[in-house]
Amino acid sequence: MSDAASLVEQLESLAREAVDALESAADSESIEAIRIRFLGRKEGRISGVLRGLGGLDPADRPQVGAAANRVKGQLEARLDERLEALAGAADQESAPDLTLPGRGSWEGGRHPVTRVMDEIWDVFRAMGFSRARGPEAETEWYNFQALNTPLDHPAADEQDTLYLEDSVLLRSHTSPVQIRTLEQHEPPIRILAPGWVYRRDTYDATHTPAFLQVEGLVVDEGITFVDFKATLAEFARRMWGAGTRIRLRPSFFPFTEPSAEVDVKRVITRDDGSTHETDWIEIMGAGMVDPAVLDAAGVDSERYTGFAFGMGPGRIAMVKYGVDDLRTFFENDVRFLQQFVPGGTR
Repeated sequence: MSDAASLVEQLESLAREAVDALESAADSESIEAIRIRFLGRKEGRISGVLRGLGGLDPADRPQVGAAANRVKGQLEARLDERLEALAGAADQESAPDLTLPGRGSWEGGRHPVTRVMDEIWDVFRAMGFSRARGPEAETEWYNFQALNTPLDHPAADEQDTLYLEDSVLLRSHTSPVQIRTLEQHEPPIRILAPGWVYRRDTYDATHTPAFLQVEGLVVDEGITFVDFKATLAEFARRMWGAGTRIRLRPSFFPFTEPSAEVDVKRVITRDDGSTHETDWIEIMGAGMVDPAVLDAAGVDSERYTGFAFGMGPGRIAMVKYGVDDLRTFFENDVRFLQQFVPGGTR
């Protein structure tokens, strides 16, 4: 066998060996190692064979060169094919399995207490109220004293809250917003003040140490108890239906006089069209603004009168949705909260 034929046979044998090695290559690193081992310029086995071209007869060199180019081209093509095959397999593994049944997506929604808060706001906004806000960290003056509640009064002990430093504390109600509004604006005033409040309450079925509260304040010339009762009765009817009635029970709050607990009795329509009345349910505390509160805010109590009310949207949500434990609104259980998303979870 001539030297030229021997070199061509060596090249073809190396090409077959490289192809066999590629069949077991499991990743791109292995393929690159094969490329270097057979086609590398310095250490490549095929390159080593081609270095023997210099010792051939000049007439035989074209034959061997052509064979070398053919073998190298075929081997490079096979290397590229193997790389593409591995990449395709990787993409297939990461692609979603379209044969599986579709999974429903979670649809978010407003929290039930937020929904009730928005409903309350919609009712009072339609009656001409504006929304007012204030800081959650308050002073004793705004939280107690300006509201006709001396610090040694039992009513202050009942709302003993979380102090930050000196006389600064987390507000125990949103009533301080009423004082700040009276200080900054001349009557007539008609505001709704929603926000978070904090008390040293036990965490149980009807109490939480932090909760949403919304309070309302109306101050103007000639405001009477009739305006007070009519406004709250209209709120109840718009909130729960035309047949809803309210009841006022005498109570005590330092910042209102006279004061009352407000109960509602609702008319519920069953699925079969029949109706029934609920028991009386307490929903808020309210009363006519004490003149001492107006005086503390710099408002002439001889000229102006008003009324105020406060309620917890969380408790109203309990009534609205038939929930018997206030804590369920704070536990973030998706199984519970998804009931309040229109259409449920999809």
